[in-house]
Amino acid sequence: MPSASCLYGTATVQLDSASRIEFADPRPGPARHIPLWLYRPRALVPSAPPVIVLHGMSRNADAYRDAWADSADRFGFAVAAPEFSAAEYPDALDYNFGNMVSPDGTLLQRAQWLFPVIDQIYLRVREALGSNSERYYLYGHSAGAQLVHRLATFAWSPRIAFAISANAGSYTMPVFDIDYPFGLRRTAFTEADMPSLLSRPLAVLLGEEDNDAAHHNLPRQAGAMAQGAHRLARGQRYIQTAGRVAAERQVPFAWQLITVPGVGHSNPGMAPAAAALFASNSARDPG
Repeated sequence: MPSASCLYGTATVQLDSASRIEFADPRPGPARHIPLWLYRPRALVPSAPPVIVLHGMSRNADAYRDAWADSADRFGFAVAAPEFSAAEYPDALDYNFGNMVSPDGTLLQRAQWLFPVIDQIYLRVREALGSNSERYYLYGHSAGAQLVHRLATFAWSPRIAFAISANAGSYTMPVFDIDYPFGLRRTAFTEADMPSLLSRPLAVLLGEEDNDAAHHNLPRQAGAMAQGAHRLARGQRYIQTAGRVAAERQVPFAWQLITVPGVGHSNPGMAPAAAALFASNSARDPG
């Protein structure tokens, strides 16, 4: 079989397929199923961290997977896009906000949160696609980006090599005077957790044209509107707020803000930039 050279080394396995497998949500409660839309590149590098891609509110995980296929072939990593259906994960509380609080804002037990399920999906994906990586890359766009940065805040996993939140519609700001989901108040997050949060390998990726204040899916809760008129402004404010918090506490700040010229609210437009960022991270930190 032909080999392929890339940032991760030399691959000797030729794999070229798109597929779907089923995954059962392991949390307590009614049975829920999460289809996993997979892509194995033409020259999979088994040591390359797979990319878990989280969709937006359109729930079109297969289209998200397809938009990442060219980048997967270029860099040699596998891609998996879980599908959180509207039937089983019907609203922002279930998906965007990680099922962390009840409708009245009461903090739920960690066993009920969505965040740890992503690690379980990674383990299933690693098995299905023949990866031997001990870590994975995490990317979310739009509603999926909301899930990613909240996971990074409240349930970071050492299995995550690098996380990208792309074009989120709202943020949990790292401040204690605003209630969740737009701030840290009424959660178990403490001042002692802040240095770890601000040192995590997280990038906020923003389309420079994602500035439509009238976009049909733009969150319009009062807490979201207070963050800015559109997604570009809200992402910039998120990074600015976190940077200010790090400076005030005199702790290291590792997050990145990267803007993508000519791209609006588009996963296909953002995917190549995100993939290149993952590849660059791997070149710096192959372990």
